[in-house]
Amino acid sequence: MRSVMMRVLAGVAVCGVAVAAQQTLQSADAVLRELKSGNGHHVAKRYQHPHQTAARQRELTSGQHPYATVLSCSDSRVAPEIILDQGLGDLFDVRVAGNVAGDTEIASIEYAASHLHTPLLVVMGHQMCGAVTAATETGEAEGHLPLLVAMIRPAVASAREQRGDLIDNAVRINVENVVRQLRGSKPVLAELVDHGSLTVVGAVYSLETGKVEWLPH
Repeated sequence: MRSVMMRVLAGVAVCGVAVAAQQTLQSADAVLRELKSGNGHHVAKRYQHPHQTAARQRELTSGQHPYATVLSCSDSRVAPEIILDQGLGDLFDVRVAGNVAGDTEIASIEYAASHLHTPLLVVMGHQMCGAVTAATETGEAEGHLPLLVAMIRPAVASAREQRGDLIDNAVRINVENVVRQLRGSKPVLAELVDHGSLTVVGAVYSLETGKVEWLPH
């Protein structure tokens, strides 16, 4: 009887540790550390490939509980789950060329922050972004592209006033502008930020090195 009780107590203890670990990951700082560690795996090409099993897939049929939202460029070379070494159900991805935030992107982010309670929102641009490059060029883009380019051009205008590479500077400034926009987006995101329920950070991914530069926040 005593041995049975000890096994039960041991199981409760293990369960408690697992729950505590899960709760720890719900803080923005802890999630950010996890993403930084995951990018380190990508840079070193020593992936852990977490949460990519059949069991994980079955587990997610009952619901999703991602711990970070990532607004990133839709560029095929910038896949958040790979460059941050995450798995199924870990990230809520919102992808659009130039990682801009229009009404539809903001609505998706609001859903993740309000209903899925993701504590961290990452706005991630990347080196040699085609959308940013298009915003530096003269002439009229085709189709619906002018709408997208117009959202990036304020960053380009600011970048022209700085020393250094125009595209690199515009990519970084565009990320900073979107971070500022989302932090102040009313009524949903601004309130979550003010209450400390949501942290918004910026990042820039290097196509050459695979490293993510995390911008000051």
